[in-house]
Amino acid sequence: MKLERVKEPIPLIGHIAFGIIDRGTNVLQVRPFSNCPMSCIFCSVDAGPNSRSRVTEYIVDADHLINWVNYIVDRKIHQVSILIDGVGEPILHPDIVKIVKGIKENRKVFEVAIETHGLPLNERLIKGLANAGLDRINLSLDSLDENKAKYLSGHKGYSVSKILKMIDLALNEGLKIMLTPVWIKGMNDEDIINLVKFGKEKGLSFGIQKYVAHPRGRKVAKEVSWKEFKEFLSKIGEMLDVNLFLSPSQFKVFPDVRLGPVMDVGEKVVGEVVLDGWMKNEVIITARGRVITVVGVSDVPKGISLKVKISRNKDEIYLARLS
Repeated sequence: MKLERVKEPIPLIGHIAFGIIDRGTNVLQVRPFSNCPMSCIFCSVDAGPNSRSRVTEYIVDADHLINWVNYIVDRKIHQVSILIDGVGEPILHPDIVKIVKGIKENRKVFEVAIETHGLPLNERLIKGLANAGLDRINLSLDSLDENKAKYLSGHKGYSVSKILKMIDLALNEGLKIMLTPVWIKGMNDEDIINLVKFGKEKGLSFGIQKYVAHPRGRKVAKEVSWKEFKEFLSKIGEMLDVNLFLSPSQFKVFPDVRLGPVMDVGEKVVGEVVLDGWMKNEVIITARGRVITVVGVSDVPKGISLKVKISRNKDEIYLARLS
């Protein structure tokens, strides 16, 4: 597995694994680091040591990332919420505290949250993040049972008892905690109930996720419908007298302007290869201030120019094939 360092002048819009994703609201997804130490058995993006499809991971230069975030934030109409997430464990970026601090210094940013499974959390990191201005940790804890949690995470060192201590420490530092477990029907049904009980006692919020059997992800169970998922949440909510449904207004999410797309589907462009591809038979090129994943190619050296045809531009995540 290769690790690519993403630095100036490589653009930070266009790829799902690194940089910034703008879905047309005042919430920006910021992705500084793509690798993950765990191999969750249900992972929708095939992350971790057991990955069969990923060949490259990415780490974004902190200053480069902060500059791009500020560039986009300053063009938004509303105050902006930042979610630092990723296709791995973003909190493992060695400059994550610097990144949080740099982003929070922008006066148009009203909130910074970070997504983690909790494995890398420690006292020093939590205090550093709190001092840097972090507002909330979205904690993907899928079971309170030690053995079950190890099994689901695919990591023998995953410790629920340690993570529970980190929750208390984070709360004492003034951080909010949102529990964001993945419900896998027939596998952690009771665990979700126990997590909600625990979270209610601690005053935590909830963002329970539905297991998705993604084409490139790990398939461990049959994916339930959204109707069945909502019924499951309603049942638990009524049982424990807690609201498990999230709404955009709850997080002050509003439609907002976005910078693109700058290329249309079907359009032909010429770009230079700047990075190895995330998956097999891919390379990444730059064109018009964006990065583009070119699929169906291999062994193309950096610096080579390719003429490609855009096949996807939704949310400015660009895919293309040779033209």
